[in-house]
Amino acid sequence: MVVAEKELGRRLQLVQGVHWLYGAQGDPYAALLRGYHGPDPRGAYARSREAGPLWRSRLGTWVTARYATAAELLARPVADGGRPLAAVPQPQVAVAWERGLPAPEPWGLPGADRVRALAGRACERLLAGLRGEVDLVAAVCARVPVEVLADLHDVAGADRERLAAACAAAGPALDAALAPPSYEDAAGLPDAVAALGGLLGEAAVLRAVVEVRAAQELAAGALAALVASPGRWALLAGRGREGAAAVVAETLRHDPPVKVHVFTAAADTEAAGQPIAAGEQVAVLIGAANRDPGVFDRPDVFDPDRAGTAGAGPRPLVPAPYGVSLEPFAGVVAETVVAALAAARPGMRAAGPAVRRPRTPVTGGLLKVPVLL
Repeated sequence: MVVAEKELGRRLQLVQGVHWLYGAQGDPYAALLRGYHGPDPRGAYARSREAGPLWRSRLGTWVTARYATAAELLARPVADGGRPLAAVPQPQVAVAWERGLPAPEPWGLPGADRVRALAGRACERLLAGLRGEVDLVAAVCARVPVEVLADLHDVAGADRERLAAACAAAGPALDAALAPPSYEDAAGLPDAVAALGGLLGEAAVLRAVVEVRAAQELAAGALAALVASPGRWALLAGRGREGAAAVVAETLRHDPPVKVHVFTAAADTEAAGQPIAAGEQVAVLIGAANRDPGVFDRPDVFDPDRAGTAGAGPRPLVPAPYGVSLEPFAGVVAETVVAALAAARPGMRAAGPAVRRPRTPVTGGLLKVPVLL
């Protein structure tokens, strides 16, 4: 146990040191992963776009931050269900938490109507007692996806509490694969994954980790953008599910729940004039590509009424991390949360700025969205 703890600590220090060194030497991808850009990654995104349509980071990863190249690469076949080949020692793989887990099963998934109904009931229960100043992340966004997951898998009683604890402990997983988390978070991931496997079955673990965190971040990102613009929140109250769907679609572009998508090429290929060998890693900077100024008008402005989110024009790029599609679960849960809050609390307003966790280049790590109800 002591040897394993020392090895984990050394691994985290090594990856963080490599990110710091290459980032300080001007590598935009390493700089993005080390997280020194603060809560606003726009500068890091711009530098990555300026580096070219497809360029090789000193970390050994092919990187694109441009919409056209990103869309092209997301359509290519990937190895191992979209998961990085964690068995290959590479300094940019911080915590291989998914090693040994089976790929998510593509069959037997719940329909959108069932997810929506369960999310609606969860929102009704959770919103009933909320008063005064509330952190929407802790009170709503982090809880509704877990409630839906528990209902889908018929988890009840004390196991429901264990599921919530396991989902919370697994929360850092998506970022931990690329950016070293705290030692405590990294050390807790194996136990969290094992607990999820015991409660849901191993085949459901990858899907649960990705879907719960993506739904939390997508709902929180939408609400943070809305309360920062009170006029938009007041208008949303009368637009129902259609208005919530437009808000979530724009959040997928403006503040996507998965901002960096890393995969391994399944075969020799080429993109933007660059040859990519089978087995090489590719990082698609979704957050940057979805704000490509050559594609989107006023890319840094949150605008749910822009044409691209309503069906015309370029659509936001949405990856499938670890082979898990984000929209069937995360999109529906986020829409339901936004619509339920708009209907129940039309006078809601910000009680302070949103707070993000440091070193969360994949999810953006919304930690708090404080509001007055």
